[in-house]
Amino acid sequence: GIDAGGVSREWFLVLSRDIFNPNYALFKPSAKGNNTFQPDPRSFVNRDHLMFLTFVGRFIGKAIYDGQLLDAYFTRSFYKHILNQPVGLSDVESVDPEFYKSLRWILDNDITGVLDLTMSAETEHFGRVEVVDLVDNGRNISVTEENKREYVQLVSELRLTKSIRAQ
Repeated sequence: GIDAGGVSREWFLVLSRDIFNPNYALFKPSAKGNNTFQPDPRSFVNRDHLMFLTFVGRFIGKAIYDGQLLDAYFTRSFYKHILNQPVGLSDVESVDPEFYKSLRWILDNDITGVLDLTMSAETEHFGRVEVVDLVDNGRNISVTEENKREYVQLVSELRLTKSIRAQ
């Protein structure tokens, strides 16, 4: 029969709402809300997460091909991943505004004697904290005025890129 867009439109809308449901741990809402999402670094809890993400990619491709609008958007950093573009500090703002402000403060102020940071960062997955070196032996290298720009870039890449590399 002839659809005229009603049933198809509803199917894309209903399925997209389920795909972006945070309870499935495939995507998580950005800090700014407004139906903007990014890949959830915890999606690995489902051993079939890569298969589901492949399906999501095909579903979105089909929606684009058919001219269907979805009730979801991606963060700028995720679009940059898709286009193989580098991410930076400005991309952190839509993901974690408070973390962005902290990194911005580091760049805008003299941190000598104020902060005791190393070229490493802590990541947390399900209550387990892990220290990740941003450079070789990073946990033993202090962040200084001279290397703070590198630190901010590397910690931004960790938060936006390396945390979702498996996806």
